Amino acid sequence: MFGAGALGSVFGAILSKNNDVVLITRGEHLRAIKENGLKITGKTEGVFKIDAVPEYPGGSDVIILTVKAYQTDDAVKDIMKEYSDEIVITFQNGVGLIEKLRQFDVIGGITTHGATKLEPGVVHHAGTGDTCIGELNGVITERVRKIAENFTNCGLVTQPIADIMERRWIKAAINACINPLTALLRVKNGALMNHELVEIMKCIADECAQILAEKGITADVYSLALDVVKKTAENKSSMLQDILYGKRTEVDYIVKPFIKGKCNRTLYNLIKFLENQRGEGDLNPRGQRPTA
Repeated sequence: MFGAGALGSVFGAILSKNNDVVLITRGEHLRAIKENGLKITGKTEGVFKIDAVPEYPGGSDVIILTVKAYQTDDAVKDIMKEYSDEIVITFQNGVGLIEKLRQFDVIGGITTHGATKLEPGVVHHAGTGDTCIGELNGVITERVRKIAENFTNCGLVTQPIADIMERRWIKAAINACINPLTALLRVKNGALMNHELVEIMKCIADECAQILAEKGITADVYSLALDVVKKTAENKSSMLQDILYGKRTEVDYIVKPFIKGKCNRTLYNLIKFLENQRGEGDLNPRGQRPTA
C-alpha cells in the first residue's frame, strides 16, 4: 500500500484480512503503526498489526498507489528502484496521473470511501462507497476479475468495469463539487446538503458536466455528488484535511481541469490563495490554529 495516509491505511487494514499487506508511509504515522499497530475506527473497527516501512521494499504482487497526486513523480522514482513488473493500481484523486505511471503495468481504480486521519496511527473510516477497477484499454480481463474478487472477499466490495478512464474523470468532477467547498468552509461533507450550499454545488456540477460532455462523457454530476455527500456525511474531504494541516492540496488535479467555468475558477483561485498562506500563521474560522 504505497502512500498509507487516511484512505491507504483503511484499504490496507481491510485487505490485510486475506493478504500480506505492507504499508509504505513515513513520519509519526509510521512510528505509531510500528509501535502500536494501525487503529481504524468507524465503518471499519480494530487494531491491525501490519508491516510498515518508509520505502518500497520490492517483491509485491500488486502495488496499490494512494499517494497525493502531486507526489506521483516522487513515488514513481521510489518504486522504480525495486520495480519488477508488479501490477500498479492507482486509487489517486484527479486526472492526468495515468500518464505519469506509463513505466508501470497499470490498472485504474476509483473509490468513494471516506477516511480521516485522527492522529498518527489512528484513522477514522468515515464513509463507505463504491470501488471499481479496470484495465486502461477497456477490456475486463481475468486478472481484474480476480483482484476485484480478492478485494470483495476481504470486505472492500469492488466491481470490475470497462470504462475506468471515463469513471476517473467523473470521480474528479464529483470531487470538484465537494472538496473545495468543504475545504473553504471548514465543514464535513454532510454540510453541503444545507440549502444555502446546494445552489453553489449545482453550479459547480453543471460546469463539470459541460467539460465531461466535451470529452464525450455523459454524467449527472450533481446527483452523483449529492449521493456521495450523503454516504460520506461525516467525512472530512482530503482537501479539507490538507488545508487544516497546512499542506498542499490536489486542486491542480481535481478542480483545474474544470476551470473554464466561473464557479470552478473562483474555487480554484480561493484554494490556491489558502495554499499560499501556508506557514504564515493563518488561523481557522474560530481563531485557533488548526489541530484537526
